[in-house]
Amino acid sequence: MFFEEKRNQFRSFTRRALFLMFFKLLVFIVVGFRLYKIQIKESSKYNTLSNKNSVTLKIIYPTRGIILDRKNNIIANNKISYDLYIVPEEVKNINEVIKKLSSIIKISFKHQKKIVELSNQAKKFEIVKIVDDLNWKQLETIEANIYLVSGLHLIPRNKREYPYSEYFSHILGYTGQPNQKDLETPYIKPLRTLDIGRTGIEKYFNEKLIGIPGSREVEINAFGREIREIKKTNSIQGTKIHLSLDLNVQKIIYEELKDFISGSVVVSNVNTGEILGMMSIPLYDPNKIISKPNLEYWNEVINNPLSPLNNRVTQGLYAPGSTFKMIVALAGLEKGIIDRNHSIFCEGKIEYGDRIYHCWKTKGHGEVNLTKGIKESCDCYFYDLAKKIGIENIYIMAKKFGLGESTNIQLPSEKKGLIPNKKWKKNNLNESWFKGETLISAIGQGYVLTTPIQLLLMTSIIANNGRKINLTLLKNNDEFLPKEDNSNEILINKKNLKIIKDSMFKVVNEIGGTAYSIRSNPDEYLLSGKTGTSQVKKITLEERESEDFRKKEKAREDKDHSLFVGFMPSNKPKYAISVVIDHGGSGSSTAAPIAKNIFNKIYRLGL
Repeated sequence: MFFEEKRNQFRSFTRRALFLMFFKLLVFIVVGFRLYKIQIKESSKYNTLSNKNSVTLKIIYPTRGIILDRKNNIIANNKISYDLYIVPEEVKNINEVIKKLSSIIKISFKHQKKIVELSNQAKKFEIVKIVDDLNWKQLETIEANIYLVSGLHLIPRNKREYPYSEYFSHILGYTGQPNQKDLETPYIKPLRTLDIGRTGIEKYFNEKLIGIPGSREVEINAFGREIREIKKTNSIQGTKIHLSLDLNVQKIIYEELKDFISGSVVVSNVNTGEILGMMSIPLYDPNKIISKPNLEYWNEVINNPLSPLNNRVTQGLYAPGSTFKMIVALAGLEKGIIDRNHSIFCEGKIEYGDRIYHCWKTKGHGEVNLTKGIKESCDCYFYDLAKKIGIENIYIMAKKFGLGESTNIQLPSEKKGLIPNKKWKKNNLNESWFKGETLISAIGQGYVLTTPIQLLLMTSIIANNGRKINLTLLKNNDEFLPKEDNSNEILINKKNLKIIKDSMFKVVNEIGGTAYSIRSNPDEYLLSGKTGTSQVKKITLEERESEDFRKKEKAREDKDHSLFVGFMPSNKPKYAISVVIDHGGSGSSTAAPIAKNIFNKIYRLGL
């Protein structure tokens, strides 16, 4: 009995032991088979997964620097925007992915084809943009479905916005996505998803504004998810730029220009060279053409024959008309050919060679000395002077005052204009210079072309008694401005400059002056200036002598351009101005009153 019980216990123990041994053997076989499968049969797969569990560098994109006016008003700012990208390397079948994505958000068939094409051309791990500047509905939909579609990445970026776009469009310019040529620039290449400056200050200072990228060194697993952050270097925001422009002055100029079709105004501080106001019309709204442009608006802008994207202040080329007479007068004075009392008798025309050259005043000005010649803008006086001094002396003096040269203002694509001479004509037209062309040049017509900003510089130099101060769009304490003196003296006799300044004073403040109608209140300030009328259509002798022709209303495109340059206060100049109204008629009737109104408002602002 006892032995039988022990035998039964032993059998029970043996069965349990055998079962346990069998179970252990089974586990060993399963684990062994699994290890064999991982280490031998599927080793390449897991080696790949292990390799993909690696360290990668992710760019931290910098924030673009803001732009402010001289009183710290933000005139170019940033707002967050989201773009959708795909990494073709992370996708097995790009066609299927794009098809699946198009069921989540609307993508045209044409755009789908383009994405597939770009994806097939993309280099390893290069990103391809699918949609930029997503609206909130698109963003919400994508965020809810992004894990259903492989290879998609939402990338935030700072999109530019311009709070005062109607006042600063031509100065600030606008931003846009880099193209292939842009991506060849070393500092732009790693920032391919960021907007870059396309025109204006945005383009000129793009390298400063764009900032410096940072980076995150992270470990990611085989499925592209971050495991941990190893190292982080913060990005550095783009430089903040302070412009010399004043928002209030821009508003003043806008009010004066808004009813005209095209033209420009630029105002500076003659003592510092700072541009306080600059505007070109027609305007455009950069907010409508940055990043994701309104195509209807964009087409309207680029097809406008008035070229709204052009800044007329720096790119508009105009015959300077009678504003150029001050240069011719200085050339005569400096050569000692005339003095302030040198006079001629103007009978409304002069004969030279086989041609007759007419004065704007058909019946003539009578006896005219230099001061009266400038004050009443007598063409015959300057025809006579031109015969005596020749084109080369006019050319040399014009160059001294910055005409026919870039002012180097901080804006791209500035035009140089043209101051002609014999050499220029021979080199460019393969023709000899005719003496009569000197007479036409002396009244600011013919081949002579200047920009409004060049005329401003010329006026500033006269106001400063021959001291040339470089014009700038940066506030005078901005870090980009050179610390050394930015001025130099032009070698002009101060007595001769005084004759010109006295004559400009009489243009505005004496009866008979071409701008006498804009004389200011002497209890406030006095201004000096010079009118100009730039002829755009040749007038025949018959038309010139026809009273009906003079009274007839001209089509806009046949009207002369209206110009005025000036400075105030006359006794101690602080501000200079250049006004050009396209097809505005005479300088005295259109441009001069605009200048006066702007000066009045600036004076009352107490800038």
